[in-house]
Amino acid sequence: MKRKSKFFVFEARRLVPLLFLLVLLLGLTVYDNFFRVRTTTGPVELDEGLAFTTTDWGEISPPASFTVVGDYDEWIRVSGELGLNLPDYPFNAAEEVAVFAVNGEIQRMDVLPRPDEVGIQVLVEPMDKHFHVVTVARQAVDHENAVWEFVDNQGQVLSRITPFWQKNGEPGQEELQEEEEEEKVVK
Repeated sequence: MKRKSKFFVFEARRLVPLLFLLVLLLGLTVYDNFFRVRTTTGPVELDEGLAFTTTDWGEISPPASFTVVGDYDEWIRVSGELGLNLPDYPFNAAEEVAVFAVNGEIQRMDVLPRPDEVGIQVLVEPMDKHFHVVTVARQAVDHENAVWEFVDNQGQVLSRITPFWQKNGEPGQEELQEEEEEEKVVK
């Protein structure tokens, strides 16, 4: 009785494409681990401070500036003016307020009640050529007469902002009054 033996023949030319794909997969895995790009992180809750979500961060050139954004059109305008290609973050203007910090990183936010106004103190660590975009729940910071103060680690006030939706009067009303005043001066 003859016994048939079965054996496989592997040809190198058929294995080369598989080896090539395996090397590409390993290379991509190593690249991803060493050059990882941070994505949007979840809310950061610090002791007794307001929770905020980092939307994006990166390097950018001077000068230092801070912007508080309360609607989606402003979000698009400010990111365009700063030349930022923000990730596809679902900014919800009804639920969130965004804060753009150029040449600084936002460390902490606190609401400080004062006699005439509500102060929202934002602790910023100055960092050259960096930007930081965060969002915070609107209900936590949307107070009447709210003033945003951006301070450094020594408590020095870097900037004070009253958001446009907090200012008294209707948008454009101040411009009309200024034009009227100019007309009175000319006559």
